[in-house]
Amino acid sequence: MMKKFNLMFLAFIVSIHGFSQAGDIAMNDAVQPANELSYKINSSASKFTIKGTSSLHDWEMISESFSGKLDFDHVNGGDLKINNIEVKVGVKTLESGKRIMDNKCYDALKSDSHPNIIYRLNKVESLQNTGSDTYTAKLVGTLSIAGKTRTVSIDTKITVVGGKVIIKGEKPLKMSDFDVEPPTALLGTLKTGNDIIIDFNLNYN
Repeated sequence: MMKKFNLMFLAFIVSIHGFSQAGDIAMNDAVQPANELSYKINSSASKFTIKGTSSLHDWEMISESFSGKLDFDHVNGGDLKINNIEVKVGVKTLESGKRIMDNKCYDALKSDSHPNIIYRLNKVESLQNTGSDTYTAKLVGTLSIAGKTRTVSIDTKITVVGGKVIIKGEKPLKMSDFDVEPPTALLGTLKTGNDIIIDFNLNYN
């Protein structure tokens, strides 16, 4: 009787082990969890530009020295989930190559009391995989300029390649949206327009 019981108990243990192995195989065959990653902006490989018009000519101010981070989950060749984006651009890092124009813009942007332009992501409204590790996304976040914060929606293109994430896009805005008075120069003969475009190419790694 004892011998029969031992054989039944052994068979039970073997069957439990078999079910456990089968479960492990099923888990391994399932989609692996996303990799949680946090990257920082590589400013030397990035560019932030403000473009505008004036009564004399078009103009642009470019910063190639700014900071920020990107938190995301990524499955190679598949899903991308963006958890957080932050960008901080020092107003006085923006340069047009014309010192008088730059100083007028710094004053208009209230750089002494509000030295940074800051963007923070609120949510990803849409995100579509358009190819191998390339995506289009509509990002909704807050943009703070000259002490005023507004919610903005921006269409972007995102590429994940070689241990880096590249986010490109542009957003038309009005200076008046942020209570910024378009600057003038040359005794008023140069008047900038109210409409501007923020153009960015952000390289995170």
